[in-house]
Amino acid sequence: MLLADPSSLPLDILTTLSIQDTFHLVKEQSLEIGTILAQKIEDPQVLEKMQAAYQNFIKSGQLWALIIGFILGYIFRSFTS
Repeated sequence: MLLADPSSLPLDILTTLSIQDTFHLVKEQSLEIGTILAQKIEDPQVLEKMQAAYQNFIKSGQLWALIIGFILGYIFRSFTS
C-alpha cells in the first residue's frame, strides 16, 4: 500500500530532497512520537502491584460478583434474543 504516489509529487520536490533530508525528516518525526509516548516511571515494581491487586480482587469477593454477573448476563441475553 502506497501512502503517497511519487508521480503525484512535483518534480522539483523530488529533486531537491536528498537522502540526508529524508533521514532528518524521519528522525524528527520519530522524536516527536517518542516524546508523546514517553513516561517517567516512579515505582518500577509493577509485578508486585499487579499481584497485590489480584489478591485484593480475590479477597474482597469481586471474583464471585464477576462470575455471578456473567451468569446472570448470559441468562438475560438468552431471554431477550
